[in-house]
Amino acid sequence: MNPRLQQAAESGSIDQLYALIDENPYILENMDAVPFVTTPLHIAAASGNIPFAKEIMNLKPSFARKLNTSGYSPLHLAVDKDKTKFVFRMLMLDNGLARVKGRNGITPFLSLVSRGKAHVVAECLLAFPECIQDETVDSQNALHLAVTHDRFEVLQVLVGWIQRMSQRDADSIEYRVLNKSDLNYNRPLHLAASKNDHQAYFYTLRFFPNMQMVRLLLECRSVQRNKLNGENFTFLDILRNQGQRDAGGDLRSQGPRVVGGEVLDLEQVAIKTGCKEAASLPRPKKRFEILKSPFTFWTYCSTFVRRLRTDPSDEARGVFLIVCTLIITATYQTALQPPGGVHQSDDANAGSVVMKQTFFIFLWISNTLGFCCAILYTFCLIPLRSLFLNWFFWIGTSLCISYALAMALISPHPLVFISAAFAFFLLLALYILLEFFIQHWKVAPKPRLSWFWKV
Repeated sequence: MNPRLQQAAESGSIDQLYALIDENPYILENMDAVPFVTTPLHIAAASGNIPFAKEIMNLKPSFARKLNTSGYSPLHLAVDKDKTKFVFRMLMLDNGLARVKGRNGITPFLSLVSRGKAHVVAECLLAFPECIQDETVDSQNALHLAVTHDRFEVLQVLVGWIQRMSQRDADSIEYRVLNKSDLNYNRPLHLAASKNDHQAYFYTLRFFPNMQMVRLLLECRSVQRNKLNGENFTFLDILRNQGQRDAGGDLRSQGPRVVGGEVLDLEQVAIKTGCKEAASLPRPKKRFEILKSPFTFWTYCSTFVRRLRTDPSDEARGVFLIVCTLIITATYQTALQPPGGVHQSDDANAGSVVMKQTFFIFLWISNTLGFCCAILYTFCLIPLRSLFLNWFFWIGTSLCISYALAMALISPHPLVFISAAFAFFLLLALYILLEFFIQHWKVAPKPRLSWFWKV
C-alpha cells in the first residue's frame, strides 16, 4: 500500500485521500483488483476512524468485504481491536458485513460471540437473523464458541433469541442450531459438560458459569440430551467422567452438596430431564444398514406417502389445497343443510331429512366418501415439517366426528347411521391399506413375511 495512503487512513484524513486520488485516479481500483490485500478500510477499521471508513465505503463498497493477507475483513479487525462504535456504524451501513467469512470460516458475528460482546451480538441478530446459522470450517456455530470461551451472557442472548424466533421455519432452525455437531460430533451441550471448572459440579450455580451454561441448555425444549459425540458418549456420560476427574470419584458417591441453603446434584437434575447413559440407549441403525434392509410393506407405505407429499410443486400444492378445502366445505354444508330440508313438525321425525331413506343412503355414502377423501388428501399435501401438522390432525379428527354426528342427527335412524359412519371411516382406512398392499404385491409378487415385519 502507498505509505501516504496508509498514513491518511491511520489519521482519518479525507482530504489527503482525495489528494492521492487526484494524483492517481486508479489508486483504489488497482488495489481492488488484488484478491487478498490490506485496504485503507482495514487501516481505518483498526484505528476506529469512522468518517474515513464511511468515505471509503462510499467510493469502494467492495472493500468492506475484502480480506487481507491474514484472512480478515475490516469488520474482523474492528472487532479484534474492540472498536465497538465502529462496528455499530459499519453494520448500520451494511448489516450483511456481519456474515463475511474470514480465516477458519469465522465471521465478525462469531468473533463478537467469542469476545463476549453480548450487546453487539444482540444488535447483529436483530439486524440480520441469519447470523445464528453461521458456522466455522470446524462446523462450530455461535453456541459452540460461546461455551468454549465461557461467554455465559452471550449464550443467554443466543438461546433467548433462538427461543423467540418467529421467522419462517423457525422451529426447524431452533432444532438445528441447538443440536449442531462439530467435526468431532460434539454438540454445545457436550462441550458444556466437558468444561473443567475445579469441582464446579458440586457447588452453587451462581459461582460457576459452566454450570449455568449446562442448566441453560438443559432448559431448552429442543435440545437433544442423549445424542452421542465422536467418542460415543452422551451428555450424562461426559458429566460423570468429568465429575470423576474433578472430584476423584463418582458423582453419585459424593452425594448432593448444600451451599447457601441450595441443594445441588447436577447428575440427578440431568436424569430427571431425560438424560441417559450411552450404554442404556438402543443402538441406532446406521444408514447402510437401513438401506440394505428388506423393503417391507410398511416401508413402501411410508415411501408412497412421502412421494405424495413431495411430488406436487408449490403452485400445484396450493391449487390442490384450495380444491380440497372447497370439497370439505361443500360436503360439510350438505350435512348441515341437506337437500329438501328437514321435517319441522313436533313429531318423532322432527329434524330428520324429508327425502326418502333410499336417496338419503346414497347421499350419505357419496357425501361421506368425498369428505373423507378431501380430508385425507389435504393431510398428505401439508408439508411434513409444518408446525401445524399435529394441529391439523386433531382438527381433522374433530371435524370428522362432528360431521358424523351432524349426518346422524338428520338421518331417519341416528344410532344406526352414526355407527355406520365410524364403520365407514374404518373401512376406508382398511381399503387404503389394501391398496398399498396390492401395489406392493405387484412390485414383489412372491409373498413374504417381511412385508409386514422383519424376519
